[in-house]
Amino acid sequence: MEKVLVAGATGFLGRHVVKALKKEGYHVSVLVRNKDKLKRRGNYMEPAIDKEVDRVITAEITKPITLEGVCEGIDYVFSSVGITRQRDGLTFHEVDYEGNTNLLREAENSNVKKFMYIHVLRGDVFEGPMTEAKEKFAKELIRSKLVHLVIRPTGYFSDMTEFLNLAIKGRAFLIGKGINKLNPIHGEDLAKFCVESFKLYSSEVLDVGGPEILTHQQIAKMAFKVIGEKEKITYLPTVLFPPMLKVYKMINKQQYGIFLFFYQGMTQNMIAPKYGSLSLEDFFVQYLNKKIATHSPSKSI
Repeated sequence: MEKVLVAGATGFLGRHVVKALKKEGYHVSVLVRNKDKLKRRGNYMEPAIDKEVDRVITAEITKPITLEGVCEGIDYVFSSVGITRQRDGLTFHEVDYEGNTNLLREAENSNVKKFMYIHVLRGDVFEGPMTEAKEKFAKELIRSKLVHLVIRPTGYFSDMTEFLNLAIKGRAFLIGKGINKLNPIHGEDLAKFCVESFKLYSSEVLDVGGPEILTHQQIAKMAFKVIGEKEKITYLPTVLFPPMLKVYKMINKQQYGIFLFFYQGMTQNMIAPKYGSLSLEDFFVQYLNKKIATHSPSKSI
């Protein structure tokens, strides 16, 4: 039985990957900071995975001393470690680059067969601290002696819930005319793609997206359709954003990096080879039902 170490197991994609690996018969070890999170479902309906895990390793990826020996006996390493909304004072460079590099060094020392890293589509051309840190690590991995699998997905369905949340508040905001296209992917479909890719013998950089190509306008309209309300969409001129980004950069570099990433993603096409079968509209319906159930007052018996 081949053994896989999953770093980022409690994140949106990591949970789905653990479940997909276990389904395919792998021995699954997870590298986490807080093992209690394994028992809870994620914010976007990702499964609890405590029953799917064979071994739990508690460590800090940014602290090399805590990683010593974590890859011993491991065949494959999977890492989706990276900052999105993390708020513990760490930078993109410290987590996305240095943290993953720490794990890579352990993998090299233990002669791991393959190392899979989750990057982002167009991460090699996007500007800003988030994508630059990810790209820097991707290059580090490609230079290493290990077989590398760099996966570059388009937006996740979880990211698309921002459209639904805006619709619930009464109005959606789009940058420009909302005509740029993307094919976002469900975490479950992406996890299947990742697990299938472990079977490749050679090093690869693989772009992947979901089965539906949609404009931002179509996604916004879909969100209003799902909540059953009339569309209210405001189109914001792109010229407004460069000055705003400069201010963000001076005030909060971490938020600037995230804002810049999403701005770049919304002002150009983000289309990758299609994969999977799960529908964004179905995901919106499920997410809405979850929000309603979560916020419904308890019924007295």
